[in-house]
Amino acid sequence: MDYTALLASREVKDLRPEGDIILEGQYREAYDAMLDAHNAGLYVGLIGPVGAGKTALCRKFAADLGKPFDWVTFSDLVRPANLIGSFDPTLVFKYGFSPEAFIPGPFTISALSGGVFLANELNRGDEYVLNTLLDALEERKLYIPALRTWYQVDPNFYLIAAMNPTEQRGTRRLPGAIKDRIKVWVQLGYPKRATEQKIVAANCAEYTLSPAHLELVLELVGSTREDPAIEQPASIRSAIGIA
Repeated sequence: MDYTALLASREVKDLRPEGDIILEGQYREAYDAMLDAHNAGLYVGLIGPVGAGKTALCRKFAADLGKPFDWVTFSDLVRPANLIGSFDPTLVFKYGFSPEAFIPGPFTISALSGGVFLANELNRGDEYVLNTLLDALEERKLYIPALRTWYQVDPNFYLIAAMNPTEQRGTRRLPGAIKDRIKVWVQLGYPKRATEQKIVAANCAEYTLSPAHLELVLELVGSTREDPAIEQPASIRSAIGIA
């Protein structure tokens, strides 16, 4: 089966974030840096705490480029097959161990269809699994072991890595081979109060919250980020949920 031709015809759907993102302040700076890196042919990495808006920013970036968006959130449970793909047992009964029974994973789909792939929480992945990405990033070729075949990566394919700060529990030191292939690193934190207020208001459009109520929500959320006794501060999603 010609997976390259099959995936090249993949429909690009509107994958903008379900909620609104306010493209100002740090988000505008990060977006511009991502665009510059993309135009220069360099992969980009975003570093920031959980819930700082990294995924939403990547979704908007892919949508603005008119590219499909795929992602995998790395953890100890993610294996190479979760990225590359594997045989479907029910199809194996019908076709045997042939390309017709192989279901490509999200990284394969993105690489061969020229999409934007978000390697989310990259520094929580096992080095053995991360090495699966290397050939596609450097040689622009992807090897699918189950099919014993090399595929050419689409020229429009682009990878964005997102990571939590290294001091957070569960993170690992990023392998040098992976880190060397990501040339541009952008630091994100929690947004300024005025920007976060706009984000919360934009994502609670079905309610009319007074400025005083919004300010109370942000004071509560902000206090969790300033108290050293709190291990996991409240994210922007938490602020939206409270509002």
